Amino acid sequence: MIKTFEEIYEAVQNLGKKKTISVATADDVSVLEAVKVADEKGVAKFLLVGNQEKIKKIASQVGYDVEDEDIIPAYTDEEIASKSVELVRDGKAEILMKGHISTPILMKAVLNKETGLRMGNVLSHVAVVEVSTYHKLILLSDGGINITPDFETKIAILNNMVFVANRLGIVKPNIAALCPIEKVNPIIQETVDAVKLQEMSEKGEFGDIVLEGPIAMDVALSANAAERKGINSRIAGKTDAFLVPNITSGNAVIKVLMFLANAKVGGLVIGAKVPIILLSRSDKPEEKLNSIALSILVSN
Repeated sequence: MIKTFEEIYEAVQNLGKKKTISVATADDVSVLEAVKVADEKGVAKFLLVGNQEKIKKIASQVGYDVEDEDIIPAYTDEEIASKSVELVRDGKAEILMKGHISTPILMKAVLNKETGLRMGNVLSHVAVVEVSTYHKLILLSDGGINITPDFETKIAILNNMVFVANRLGIVKPNIAALCPIEKVNPIIQETVDAVKLQEMSEKGEFGDIVLEGPIAMDVALSANAAERKGINSRIAGKTDAFLVPNITSGNAVIKVLMFLANAKVGGLVIGAKVPIILLSRSDKPEEKLNSIALSILVSN
């Protein structure tokens, strides 16, 4: 089981074959800094889509020697999004990465029924977090795509998260269906959904996992908290993954860990034909690099 991003990097470097990543709007310093490091580490190849002159200028600024053949000229956001997706659809790249382009424009190209990358599945964002105060990686979903998922969407989000967990070598992930309390309250919809998900899990409908819900964050993270609250939990202090009730809570948890706990974070959108690296334009090169490594591991 992989427990750190350093172990993710080691696993990727041991794969042997490089993956090619299509980068939508690559004319950005933090994007090209991450691309440069990934290229130097030998973990991936890149096709940089966007304004050729701007890409070359910024690449020179960060000391990245990019070949002309690796730049795909495109100038409007819509053209860049379309060409970036086309590279993947045509088999010239195995992973799609969001550069300095707005998420709605890129996702519109991804979701295009005729030319996009949809497979009929629900797309969801899976964040992977390493924080020094926890003994292993934490997965969290969905803090990036689905705003207020209904029950069926939560099932899809859960399945996508289990897929990523398995790719990280977590054979039987412990999953918390996150709620503010541990009892079902009809006016708190996530508690109603959580107990249904636990029942389905116990019937084996999600494969080999242990899911508990409703469960609050303190119990999921601490066996001592579970004991003090008189809760008999199989996953307390051993949780691998959190299914959050909505995008706001997921986004907030990730950013609190990043800004107040110096957490290392990587994230992917799962459910399309290939993994999609979908980060904020404000993310540092390290977060982008973490996501690049994660995407390569997940895509194998």
